[in-house]
Amino acid sequence: MRVLLDENLPPLLAQDFGDHDCSHVKDLGWQGVQNGELLRRAEDAGFQVLVTLDSNIPSQNELSGRNTSIYVLQPEGQGLKATKALVAEMLNALPNWKPGQVDRFSNRRRPR
Repeated sequence: MRVLLDENLPPLLAQDFGDHDCSHVKDLGWQGVQNGELLRRAEDAGFQVLVTLDSNIPSQNELSGRNTSIYVLQPEGQGLKATKALVAEMLNALPNWKPGQVDRFSNRRRPR
């Protein structure tokens, strides 16, 4: 599975994706690319999943007919440790991946 991490995630998170082909937007020189353009580039490059902290991407982009899905992380806290806490759940969801879907992964104790 090809996975792209958005620039709002720590690049070191890519190491936790095991056998999956995981890249960070920084590795591709795509920092600062706007959401719609980032989604288009990810799809054109063959990424099946875009992982982000930006909960607005799904509502700002038409996802039907897309080959790339969006996984939105909503960790309790900030930084690498907080986001790593959601990786296992996300990895468990990857085998059930479907094109154009939006999945949210959260461990927040209270909604924001």
